[in-house]
Amino acid sequence: MNTLSAQMGINTDNPQTAFHVDASKDNNTSGTPTIAQQDNDLAVTSAGGMGIGITTPNVKVELNSGTANTSGLKFTNFNSTTPVATAGQTLGVDASGNIITVPNASAPSVVTAEVANTSNTAFFVDDLAYTIIPTSSQTLNIPAGGKAVFINFMLGVDYGNFPTGGGRGYYEARLFIDDIPTNVYLTVQEKDQGGSNASFSFSTVKSLSAGSHTIDARMIRSANNGTVSDANMTCRIMSMSFNASYINN
Repeated sequence: MNTLSAQMGINTDNPQTAFHVDASKDNNTSGTPTIAQQDNDLAVTSAGGMGIGITTPNVKVELNSGTANTSGLKFTNFNSTTPVATAGQTLGVDASGNIITVPNASAPSVVTAEVANTSNTAFFVDDLAYTIIPTSSQTLNIPAGGKAVFINFMLGVDYGNFPTGGGRGYYEARLFIDDIPTNVYLTVQEKDQGGSNASFSFSTVKSLSAGSHTIDARMIRSANNGTVSDANMTCRIMSMSFNASYINN
């Protein structure tokens, strides 16, 4: 009785592994086949690894399609029209091409911060600095990765007095984030010298990084138009709705 130990090659006299098939019979008679020559090869190593399109698999099964960004793996009876299973785990690939499980997507939810005010609260506006509109300030806690935040603001105010030199000045409401003025604002001219009212509204989407952020709305008289500088206009809130929302998934 004799024991024989050898490599087996099909269509090649130069097998690289325990079992090596050169489907196109294009490998060299010696040395390692080129990457292009391995493209049509199948190899099984002594460690039990199988390579398709590669003779040196690093895992139990390694597939090299030979085409960038193409897996080379196809399921004939499993495709985009296959009914979705009631339970299971999502598959993905890592940077090395290994198939791994990844977290299943959670159902999206909407996180909203909002304030409203119809209290007829008074505040004073001049041309020297922005005044925070009472109760408009709120804090948003943004999760890791950051979020696109949808912001909507509506305000109706009564002008309650006649500032010195009143000349139908221009009043601006502006969105502030973390005490920094944004490019989101609306300017409205006073209709009459006191005793009139105005409405402001704006909507925007802002990208906020992870962490705590403060948003508020502020007013200023952006142009005096005859009104004396530093003269206060008394504003009273008739109605205010201010909300900020993001989709969490």
